[in-house]
Amino acid sequence: MDIGKLLSIVKSIPKDKLKTDAGIREVIRDLGKKTGKNFTEQELNSYVAQFRSMMRTENVGSLINKLSKKGFDAKDLNNLKKRFK
Repeated sequence: MDIGKLLSIVKSIPKDKLKTDAGIREVIRDLGKKTGKNFTEQELNSYVAQFRSMMRTENVGSLINKLSKKGFDAKDLNNLKKRFK
């Protein structure tokens, strides 16, 4: 998936939905449908827990570092950095 497309999807998520577990679950379910995946309740619960954990421990720098380790190229990472500034 293109980074630009991914960022536009992320920007379209209402921030108030990310405040509750039910809202996060709904966002993850919708994103799954957009990519052709259906999640079980167990998978949704796992993703919600991961998201909550990331909200407490991650920042922009650490997320970009993780993306670089996953194979994103320098050009994409620089574009991300510019958008976060």
